[in-house]
Amino acid sequence: MLVEQIWTGDDYRNFNYLIACPETGEALAIDPLEFQQCLDVAKAKGWEITQVLNTHHHHDHIGGNAELIEKYGAKLLGPVAESARIPNMDETCAEGDQVLIGDLEGRVFDVPGHTTGHIAFYFPAITALFSGDSLFALGCGRVFEGTHEQMWQSLLKLRQLPPQTQI
Repeated sequence: MLVEQIWTGDDYRNFNYLIACPETGEALAIDPLEFQQCLDVAKAKGWEITQVLNTHHHHDHIGGNAELIEKYGAKLLGPVAESARIPNMDETCAEGDQVLIGDLEGRVFDVPGHTTGHIAFYFPAITALFSGDSLFALGCGRVFEGTHEQMWQSLLKLRQLPPQTQI
């Protein structure tokens, strides 16, 4: 599997990710804010974005959804607990669900704290976690809607992933 990290936002504190299957060219966009950057990378790589996944409802994680869906007809997946806050979701995800891109399987974790419905995606085959705003460099996301206890329990859950996990 191929993973591209895209720095976005006015302050470049956010990341969008594209994960692609090298055999099919199908790509999955995670938390796209800057849709044009996602489009440019996908075009340069010869990938087609078939799915968009959101970890939570904040604008800096869903801001590019509509344009990517319009361009590619991509399917939008997001947290079941935030389905009323993320427009036009095709499928919802919760703890234990799987996400597929080509042959790559991702597992969904409920990680409330930053928001009450926040989720993260872990792909064991590439030992990669896409944590949204649950984890930041040198810390965790701010607790906006959830509780500190929820955030702590979420961090304990993520701490159980293999030590070589890329975040």
